[in-house]
Amino acid sequence: MTSRERVKKAIYFDGPDRVPHYLPDGKENDILWIWVDKPEPIQPWTNVGDNDVMIDCWGTKFQRVAGGRIGRGEVLEPVLPDITKQAEYEIPDLLQPEALEKVRKQIEENNASDNPKYVLCVMPYSSINEGTHNLMGIENMFLAYYEAPDDLKAFISRLAEKQYESIKVLAELGVDGVMGYDDWGLQDSLMVGLPLIDEFFMPHYRRNWGLAHELGMDVWLHSCGYIVELLPRFIDAGLNVIQQDQQENMGLENLSEQFGGKLAFWCPVDIQRTMIEGTPEEVAAYAKRMIETLGSHNGGFISMAYSTPEDVNHTPENMAAMCRSFRENESYRK
Repeated sequence: MTSRERVKKAIYFDGPDRVPHYLPDGKENDILWIWVDKPEPIQPWTNVGDNDVMIDCWGTKFQRVAGGRIGRGEVLEPVLPDITKQAEYEIPDLLQPEALEKVRKQIEENNASDNPKYVLCVMPYSSINEGTHNLMGIENMFLAYYEAPDDLKAFISRLAEKQYESIKVLAELGVDGVMGYDDWGLQDSLMVGLPLIDEFFMPHYRRNWGLAHELGMDVWLHSCGYIVELLPRFIDAGLNVIQQDQQENMGLENLSEQFGGKLAFWCPVDIQRTMIEGTPEEVAAYAKRMIETLGSHNGGFISMAYSTPEDVNHTPENMAAMCRSFRENESYRK
């Protein structure tokens, strides 16, 4: 069984020979995870007093503690605080020929190998929720749902259309799965109510994910927080794999009971609780339990590790325990 076949069988609950892996332990993994290179930021990270600031290619200014390394930090000055001016804003072109050619070569090399991996590519326009509130500022977006709903819908539609076009491009390159990024949850509830998600976003998810399926690709989505109420809608709209860095706030057994056999999970050990507070033995036990619950449906679970563990205080000992446990307990339970 090739890595590509193994991941496909895990996604569709078709009895893979073992759990597919994407782990930083120096051993062979099953996924080729590609991020299309973005245009250069308008202003790279620059020190300003106690903070560093950066203006990304969209025009939004981000801030983080000087010398920090955690992602892009927080939005300091959104490029589009007034959504009623959205028609004047020019969305940047993220489908640059050089970046796409780089992806094409990676896929060609993978397909020519003795064990081709499953090619998962993050869509260049990967976020239609997070993308919008990064451009507007999250408080402005919350107000816009009620104060300027038509302009907000129009802008979300513009972003979703860009994502739609990127899906076509990735299909032409030979991608197996496309991935989006939209966090929807707080620690114990959704960020906004289901009626707003239904009205403003679900039609775009359905259309874009439907296109991906028509073009022969699977759909993956990163979405953290408490999103139990939203997952049935995502499944109905065509989501195949949910990538969650936290699960303890929803419960492994609960997720397995409600969504096992309907939705595959690509997850590390919970990054907010067990990976920080647990001993290596507790981390290993949790990793084993993930396979025994989420992976108990003739497939349905794919292992991974958080990509920047040092930024979230994951010790080398706990990282090693997680990877070792995922490998040692990789046989699926039916």
